[in-house]
Amino acid sequence: MDRISRLLLSALLGVQLVAAAPDQATTVACKEINLVLPGKVLTPTLLALEYESETSKYWSTTLREIDPACIVQPTSAEDVSAVVKILLKYPTVKFATRSGGHDPNVGHSSVQDGVLIAMTDLAGATYDAAKKVAYVKPGGEWNDVIGALEPSGVTITGGRLGIVGVGGYLLQGGISFLSAQEGLAADNIIGWETVMSNGSIVNVDAATHPDLAQAMRGSGSQFGIVTKFTVKVHPIGDVFGGMCIYTAADQEPALYSAFHNFAGTGANDSKAAIIFTDNLSAGGAKTKIVFYFYDGPVAPTTGPFADFLKIPGLICAPKTQKYSELLRNNGESSRHLDARVSFRTYTLPYIASRPQMYQEVRDKYANITAPFLTALRPKAQFSTDFQPLPSIVGTHTAAKGGNAMGLTASDPDRLILEIQGSWQLASDDEQGYGITRQLTEWLDTQVPLWLAQAGMPSQVYLPLFMNDAAGDQPVVQSYSGYAKFRALQRWYDPLGLFSRRAGGFKY
Repeated sequence: MDRISRLLLSALLGVQLVAAAPDQATTVACKEINLVLPGKVLTPTLLALEYESETSKYWSTTLREIDPACIVQPTSAEDVSAVVKILLKYPTVKFATRSGGHDPNVGHSSVQDGVLIAMTDLAGATYDAAKKVAYVKPGGEWNDVIGALEPSGVTITGGRLGIVGVGGYLLQGGISFLSAQEGLAADNIIGWETVMSNGSIVNVDAATHPDLAQAMRGSGSQFGIVTKFTVKVHPIGDVFGGMCIYTAADQEPALYSAFHNFAGTGANDSKAAIIFTDNLSAGGAKTKIVFYFYDGPVAPTTGPFADFLKIPGLICAPKTQKYSELLRNNGESSRHLDARVSFRTYTLPYIASRPQMYQEVRDKYANITAPFLTALRPKAQFSTDFQPLPSIVGTHTAAKGGNAMGLTASDPDRLILEIQGSWQLASDDEQGYGITRQLTEWLDTQVPLWLAQAGMPSQVYLPLFMNDAAGDQPVVQSYSGYAKFRALQRWYDPLGLFSRRAGGFKY
C-alpha cells in the first residue's frame, strides 16, 4: 500500500496518521550516509519511487506502514561498515537491518523515522566446489539461494517455503526439511562475514571465535550485521514432495494418528519431513494442510511417512520434482497474502501417551478464534503449525559445535508450534495479537498437567524457537546458555549499538 492509499484508508477508518518526523540527528545522519554512499540512500523525497518500493517489500502489510527516515542499500560489507561508523557518531539514532522482510514483528526489521539498512542488493549464493561450501548473502529469499546452487547438485540446510528471507532465518536458527539429516540451518554455518558494533569487518569462525560462533547460531542479529555466510552444503537431486489439503472431518482421526506416529518415530527415516497445519477461517471452517518432503525421487511405501500418503486429500499433489520447484510451490500461495500477520511460538514435549494433544490444541484455538472469525472478517485466518523437532537434531547440533538454542545430543523428541494469525484492518490488531497470546497462556497451564499425567519429568527443556516467535516472547531468556551469551553480547557490543538502538530479541 503506497502513502496515498494509506491516507485514504485512514480517512475511511477515522484514524489519524502522524506525519513522519525524523529528529535532527537522524536527518543529519542520513545526509552524511548519502555523502559517503551516493546513490545508495533513499528518502521520501530522494529517489522516492525506490523508497516506496523498498517499504512495500515486507510480507506483513503492518510493516509497510512504517516509514524510515532513510533507507540504505549497501552492496558490500564495506558499505555496511561505513553506515555503522556514521551511526556511532549519532548515539540517539535508531536503525534496523532487513534481509527478506518475512518477520512480521514490528521493529525487528523495520524502524519508524530511523535508518533502515536494506540488504536488497546483497543477495544470492555461489558454490565453492573445492571447499564444498556455499557463500550465501543475507538479502533476498530462499528461492534465490536454492536456485543458484541447484545446477551444482548441492543445496544448504535452509527454508522450506521459498518466499522466506535468508538472513533472519539463518541467524535465528532455521528448521529445515533437512534438519533430521543436518541439524538446524544455523548449525551448518561455519563462517560469518560480520560488521561488528565498532564498524570493523570480522570474519567469524569456530576456530578463531568459538564462543561467538556458537552464539551466532540462533541469537539473531545481536552480535553484528552479517554480510556473507559460509555454509556447509548437502548434495541434492530430485526430491519427492508437495502439499496436500484435507477438509473432511472424518479424516481427522487418521491424520492426527499419522502425525503422532511420525513425530515419535519419523526420524528413523531422516530423509522424511513434514509440516502439519491446522487452519481456521471464517465461519469456523477447519482445514488441514500438510507439506511433505522426502530427500529422494521416490517416496517410501512403508513407515510413518507412507502412512500419511495413504490418506486421500481434497487437493493433493506431492510428486517427484526439483528441490527448487518444491520450495517455490510451497511458498507461492502465501506470497500474496496481503494481510497483517502475527507469529507466536511454543515448544511442546512429545508425549507418547497423549496422541490427542494436537487436536486439543486445535480445538482450544478454534474456541479462542471463533468470536473473531465471523462474516465481518471473511479473509481472516489463524493456524497452528506443528513441526517435529526429533532428538537427532540435537545430536547433529552437538557434533557441529553447538548453538545458542542449547540443543544437545541427549535431547528428547519435541515439537515446535508456530501459531499464526492474519487479518486485514489495523483496528483489529489488539484483538488479533491477543488471540495468539491466549493460546500460549493456556499452554503454560496445560503442558505441566500433561507431563504429570504422562508420568514425565516436569523440568523438560523446552527453549523457544526464535524464527516463529512474537516480539514480546522471552526467547533468549529460555535458552540454557542465556547468562553466558548475555555477557558475550555486552563484550562485543559495549556501547549497546545492537542491544539498545535496534529491534529484535535481546539478551
